[in-house]
Amino acid sequence: MVFDQLRGRRLSLVVGLVGAMGFMLQGYDQAVANGLLTLNSFVRTFPAIDVIHATGAEKSHKSTIQGTTIAIYEVGCALGALSCAYLGDKLGRRRTIFLAGCIACVGIIIQASPFTLAQFIVARVITGLGVGGFTAVVPMYISESSRAENRGRMVLLEGFFAIGGIVVASWLEFGLYYVQDNDVSWRFPIAFQLIFAIIVTSCILFLPESPRWLVSKNRVEEAAVVLGRLEDTDGDSEAVALGLDTIQHSLQDESGSERSHNPFAFNETRNFHRTCLAIGVNILAQMSGINIITFYSDTIFQTDLGYTGTTSRIISGCLQIWQFICAGIAVYLIDRVGRRRLLISAALGMAISQACLAGLSSVITTNKSAASASLLFYFLAFTFFPIGLFLVPFMYAAEIAPLQTRGKVTAMSASANWLFNFLIAEVTPTGFDNIGWKYYLIYLCINASSFVIFCLFYPETKGRSLEEIDEIFIRSKSPFETVRIAKELPFQIDVLATADEKILDEHIEKV
Repeated sequence: MVFDQLRGRRLSLVVGLVGAMGFMLQGYDQAVANGLLTLNSFVRTFPAIDVIHATGAEKSHKSTIQGTTIAIYEVGCALGALSCAYLGDKLGRRRTIFLAGCIACVGIIIQASPFTLAQFIVARVITGLGVGGFTAVVPMYISESSRAENRGRMVLLEGFFAIGGIVVASWLEFGLYYVQDNDVSWRFPIAFQLIFAIIVTSCILFLPESPRWLVSKNRVEEAAVVLGRLEDTDGDSEAVALGLDTIQHSLQDESGSERSHNPFAFNETRNFHRTCLAIGVNILAQMSGINIITFYSDTIFQTDLGYTGTTSRIISGCLQIWQFICAGIAVYLIDRVGRRRLLISAALGMAISQACLAGLSSVITTNKSAASASLLFYFLAFTFFPIGLFLVPFMYAAEIAPLQTRGKVTAMSASANWLFNFLIAEVTPTGFDNIGWKYYLIYLCINASSFVIFCLFYPETKGRSLEEIDEIFIRSKSPFETVRIAKELPFQIDVLATADEKILDEHIEKV
């Protein structure tokens, strides 16, 4: 196949693009339900979640059912991601991604053809299982298959495509809004995402396996071939030998014995510390409150801000286009500005956005111009979130986890991301019904706390090899030292610390 001839940057780009299709499915499926909730054809099929034509106690009851229907997808994603704690290491990165794609295909087919709410809910869970697997394994696979200097761009490419999926979903649904009395207006948008799942499943097995996973399974010769392709050199070259030696060293402690595979171990590689950081950054990202808008923007604009159905969808579509542009900016910034600064600035920006939305929402009933003014801060939120909090947490978790526990840590962190995503989707309708504008204040406080936590505890990983990041944590004696050590540690320390003496001498002579 043509993929067999790819080497170097072209191979890395194709690996990134195939993975990006998985995340495009993730973004698309996460947003597709938003535009369906106010379609006549959709609520006619599922009247139990029709809050547009309900009032009082009936509306409250249907809001709860609606929230569960939308949010149950996140539970499927959480379970799918968590299962990769075992599958990611057992099957390998590629085969786990392939399995996730197959499950997603089954879920999408069922989700596009239900006639009862129970069928629709089960289908969303199955689709979530596959999508959750993508989010747990794809960033890890790309991180392990990319060079340090462009690893951030390659992983953030997934986020760029994920938001592209949200844009496609928003505008496709807008076009079909005008045929909303026909079931095609909601069945076709759901079925359309099958394209992305098919692309992933048909391509992934033709790409090379992660060289770091191969080394961890003692398949060193295969890892050398893969490293040679990724570096566009021979499998027995000096660069490949140095890379293999560094990876093998990262699997052992100072006495030469294998390091712990327990992600919660209190050991020299600080597994527990790193696991907490990986899970924490994903929880804080979701608790920024951005998915209030992603899941319910059409409903908010139409029922709370008083816009028509057409105008609401145009605004939602424009928000997603803006988010797509900002995700592109993130791809440019990630390896220039770094992960830490983007996390910090995004948390601060989200705090400001939520504070202003709370203030404006509190006076909308008496001042209709506040509805228009609030749109500015929806756009502000969609500026900061894709730059620093959308895919950076997934990537950061894969970067800081030791190779021995990377599969487990990325699975748990992705699962935590989805579980708190579920929390937002589940409670938002009830939250707005019960406390109104004060609901935004919850996320103001959380984002302010995230700003402080990122400043104190999250070290920079920009430009570091995965083995150098290991060294940062090994040298840390407490969580408060990690940020300082990351600033002080020289770059490429792993080559000097782990290279075999003979290889290093040859390297120096050639230099």
